[in-house]
Parts: sequence; C-alpha cells; structure tokens
Amino acid sequence: MLRGVQLVLGGLAIIAAASGEARAQYYYPYGYGAAGYGFGGWGQTPQGSIAQGLGAYAAGAGVYNYDNAVAGSINEDTVVRFNQYLYNSMLESRRRYNREHASKLKMNDAQYQARLARIRDNPTKEDIDSGDALNLLLDQLSDPKVTQGSALRLANAPVSAQAIRDIPFRDETDAITLSLDEMTDPKNWPAPLQAEAFRPEREAYQKAVDEALEEDKNGSLKPETVARVRNAISALYQKANETVPKAQKSEHAASMNYLKGLAGLSRMLEKPNVEAILAELEKVQSTSVGNLVAFMHTYSLRFAPATTPKQRAIYRDLLPQLVEARDKILGKPGEADANANNAPPRPVENPTALFHGFDPTHLNPPANPGRP
Repeated sequence: MLRGVQLVLGGLAIIAAASGEARAQYYYPYGYGAAGYGFGGWGQTPQGSIAQGLGAYAAGAGVYNYDNAVAGSINEDTVVRFNQYLYNSMLESRRRYNREHASKLKMNDAQYQARLARIRDNPTKEDIDSGDALNLLLDQLSDPKVTQGSALRLANAPVSAQAIRDIPFRDETDAITLSLDEMTDPKNWPAPLQAEAFRPEREAYQKAVDEALEEDKNGSLKPETVARVRNAISALYQKANETVPKAQKSEHAASMNYLKGLAGLSRMLEKPNVEAILAELEKVQSTSVGNLVAFMHTYSLRFAPATTPKQRAIYRDLLPQLVEARDKILGKPGEADANANNAPPRPVENPTALFHGFDPTHLNPPANPGRP
C-alpha cells in the first residue's frame, strides 16, 4: 500500500510535476475535498456528503484538486446517485461472496445465514480477529443514508490515534470491478461504440475486466492487472476520439462521456496512498469512530485480519464502539437485517456523469504498473 504520490484534498489547482504526472501536496486541514465532498479529517466531526467515488478515484489517480469549472460541475444529485450505485455494487459483491463462501464451507443457505447472524450478534474471537465482525458493521455504517448526511457525527466515541495507525487495512475493489463488468453489457455501450470497427477494443476491454474480476475474487488486484484495464479503456478512448465524427455532436459526446466514466472507475482500482492521511494522526491524540468509518468509506478500505496481539486487542476494543455507533444511528438489527444479504439491491442507473467534467488527460494517462 506504500506509494510515492503525495495527496491533496483541500485546494483546487492541479500541480504538475516535471515528469508531467499529476502530483500534489497534502495539506491539513482537509476541508471537504473536490467540490465539497470527501474525507473531513481526523480532528473534526465527520462531514456530510462523504463521496466514496471521488475519494477512491483521487486516491488512485494521485490527483486531488480540480479547477473551479470541474468542481462546480459535480452536483449533489450526481454524487448521491454515484455513491448509491457503488453501495449497491458492494451489496451485490457481498451477496456473491456469501454464496461462494457458503459453498466452500459446505453449508446450505440456512446454515450460512446462521453463521452471519452469529458474526453480527454474538461474534467469536475468531470472527473479530479475522475482521469479519468489524467489516459487517462497516458495511452497515457505509449505507449512503448514513454517509451522505450528518449521521456519522453521532458516532463520537473516541478512538486513539495510535490504535488507528496500528489497524491493518486492506483495499476493497470488488464493487468497482463488478461495476466495470456490468457496463460491458452490449445494451450499455453508446451506439457508435457498438460498431464492428470497435470489436477488437471492446473484446480487449472485456478480457481485461474478466481477469480483474477473477483476481479480485481471489485476493488483491495486481498493478499489471489494473494497468491492462486502464490501457484497454485508453485504447477505446483514443480510437473513439479519432473516428467518431465530431460533427455528430450528441453521439460523439455520449461516447466520450461513457468512456470517461469507465476511465474514472478504472482509476479507482489503484491502491490508495493512505499513508499521508494516517501520518496526520501524529497531530492528534484521539479521533472518533465516525472519522474512522468516514476515512475507510471514502477510500474503499476494509479491516484485514489481525495478526499480532496488539492488532487483536485493537479489534476487540473497537468492536463494541462500532456496535454502539450502529445501534445509535441505525437501530439494533432485526430479523429483516439477517436476510439482507440475500436480497438483490434496488437498481440504480450508473451515474458516470461524476467524471464527465474531468480533463481526459487525468482520466486516461499511460498506465505505469512499475511506479512506486
């Protein structure tokens, strides 16, 4: 998870390094991030309208500031729909994982649902140490009805800064790969991109996404896998920009905007550089459970298994605080919640408009899996 790209959430100007890469300097306080959305910082109460899409995109791209025109183009409705779409994709990925995991454990549906209920209501030490119990609570607190308002302010139980620095985080990209795969449905491609001339590029993109889906299901994505997805999208973008007649304004715009959406999502597959954000914990002694949830939600992070006595102690202290936050904000779970993992989420149109105002040079730079 170590990366050399420095972070910025607070300003509005992109700073280009001599190499031409988009880089930026990380400043504190964080503010709200691009267009008023993002992680609010460790020393504040969690901000409303936490944008998972913008946070994860920026963390992968190393670009945290956009000019006023782009910032102004990101309206509240677009952010709300995008976050809801990602949340629904996350629920679907959990549903698929649960089904496959139950099969691996040789459990029928009733047995596996009983296991989930145990993790939720009466977790064992193993459930806590594996991160499963904490991640289930994190999923509940990542619901857009929590993260897009001020509800996380209620999760004000203190958490020591040192404890957060010692938490083993892992990246969570399942919802993104699932979204990229769903957007390959033939009916989703704009008409110009369905032409026979684009068949090789479409197939290359589908192959790259299929590989990413399979790899994501079995562990973390490799940089070269992400690079193949990004390169396939860049090839589509370049060919479309050169061959779709610009005189056909609506068709050209539809194609470019669709591919900008794919490019923006693909940048969210890259591992976020969270070290600079965690380094800011040196300035505070403690923060809140709400800030921890906001941070993990914004940058698509999960609790990895605890492997040391210190990590296990942190998890066992943190679990009741997450339970208290969940019960305070959402109420104690009932029978309906026990079966929620089996219910397909309500469909939401993929609002790729979140990326339409972005400069394509920041969406489609050459992929470089060797960059530190």
